[in-house]
Amino acid sequence: MTPARLLLNPAALRAVVATVLLPLSWPLLAHEGHDHDATAKPTDVRLAPRFEARSEELEVVGVLSDKRLLIYLDRADNNAPIQGAQIEVEGPGIKGVSTGLADGVYVLSAATLAHAGKYPLTLTVQAGEVADLLSVDLQVGEEPSVAPADSNADRKWWLIAGISLLTLFGVLITRRRRRQSE
Repeated sequence: MTPARLLLNPAALRAVVATVLLPLSWPLLAHEGHDHDATAKPTDVRLAPRFEARSEELEVVGVLSDKRLLIYLDRADNNAPIQGAQIEVEGPGIKGVSTGLADGVYVLSAATLAHAGKYPLTLTVQAGEVADLLSVDLQVGEEPSVAPADSNADRKWWLIAGISLLTLFGVLITRRRRRQSE
């Protein structure tokens, strides 16, 4: 049978069109929240240990950096930094009053917090007429190990192989039916 006559057969024509168009449709297999062509994001992002606490009047964020505890103190209603406050930090292995730097940032030596562990801390904040007692937990230590590779990583290979085999079987069945009808 000639190639021209083969392409006039509707079943054969559908098989050829599907075979040609199938590779063009791979990007359409991506679904919401999963882009097959997306660049992989770095998996090893390590942030400094931190805590945060909020009361009706205050918002406090603490970051452990270079054996120092940096404390950011803001007003809860407008996020304005509070200067001239006195912040006392108390917990296992640490007790002290922070020193003000600038723009609502305070610092306290915290060499004992540099070791891995969970540290429950109590912050006593005195800022003008505002006084507050806040409890926070500071988690210091290694991040959990990276999760195993995505279990769907092999799915793409199986999908391509399955669709290719289905297309091949469709072409072979069409060809066999044509030979039987001749």
